[in-house]
Amino acid sequence: MPAPVIDGYVQPGLEPVYETFKNLWEDIEVGASLAVYRNGELVIDLWGGFTDRGCSHPWHPDTLVNVYSTSKGITAIALACLVEDGLLDYHAPMTAYWPEFGAEQKFDITVADALSHRTGLYTFQPAIETKALYDWQVATFNIASQSPAWPPRDGFGYHAITWGFIAGEIVRRIKGETLGAYIRERITGPLKADVHLGLEDSEISRCSDLIGPNHARKILTKRERGDSTSDRLRSNDPILTPFKDVCSTEWRKAEIPASNIHATAKGVATCFNAFLNNGLTSKSVVASATRELTRGETDMTLGRKIRRSRGGFILNCGDCYCGPNAGAYGHSGTGGSVGFADPANNIAFTYVMNQLDSDGPRRYSNLVNSLYQAIENETQT
Repeated sequence: MPAPVIDGYVQPGLEPVYETFKNLWEDIEVGASLAVYRNGELVIDLWGGFTDRGCSHPWHPDTLVNVYSTSKGITAIALACLVEDGLLDYHAPMTAYWPEFGAEQKFDITVADALSHRTGLYTFQPAIETKALYDWQVATFNIASQSPAWPPRDGFGYHAITWGFIAGEIVRRIKGETLGAYIRERITGPLKADVHLGLEDSEISRCSDLIGPNHARKILTKRERGDSTSDRLRSNDPILTPFKDVCSTEWRKAEIPASNIHATAKGVATCFNAFLNNGLTSKSVVASATRELTRGETDMTLGRKIRRSRGGFILNCGDCYCGPNAGAYGHSGTGGSVGFADPANNIAFTYVMNQLDSDGPRRYSNLVNSLYQAIENETQT
């Protein structure tokens, strides 16, 4: 692999984070970007490496990459904006906004149930092919027509792809436009954040391809993936096979809100920073969106305990490691991306990359630890 060029800015005192970022290329990194806001100020903005497996095209500050389920964090912010504007109530039944959702005895499921993965609609039944994800009506009809796999609110299980269509249909029913359009109008346009759900033709050339874990430069240790329910989840969610589809133009132009936002690290961090500092909603809405709804429960599809809020965020835990503060919230993505906000330290953090890792949190956990150690050292001097 050619020596990568690492570029950008690090605020004095946070240089150890730069060193940790640079050292990722001693492991499996190919191309990546990292951005951190602290007290509303952009204190780290780094990028480097290559956008392709052949390491022939350099990563630029405006390189976009699919952030997988880190997309859910941006989508959750968008839903919170609807709450702020008086258009959505987390406690309201889903049928108040999407009447057809009430089929098959789902009439009492609330918006909070849906956003916290408690509906039992964790996959598509019957299973659909990847191309069906590009047809919004097909995907949402499939979800609305289903019977829950378990009684709603009796447990929760990760809705890897269906979650985004549920959230997006709420927006479409309320606003009469797609979630991608709403995000542009309400969030990323005003903030000038380089974050996109459904790319325009003119933006495709800025995209980095994702590189599967099987093509990593080192052999990776696979994480435990749960039980047979988790196996069914993977087999029925078309995002996971075939992998080549997520690098296609069709995928990039589609709106798959749980999984195909394309962004820079700075763009995602800009959104989390604005949300954290009440630039998008009031303090009370932030508190409501991040209120814990699943506490000490085991995710029925992933087979491990995850803390989730009623607004759709993961709260600081192993699946979205956000440093030392339990009140941090955000979302991680398959392969290693993450975006989160830490209210206790007024930090918004995002890391995105193109080389997927079967142990997703490994790289960003090192970056997070390096950041908080640098902050601790700063306070001791």
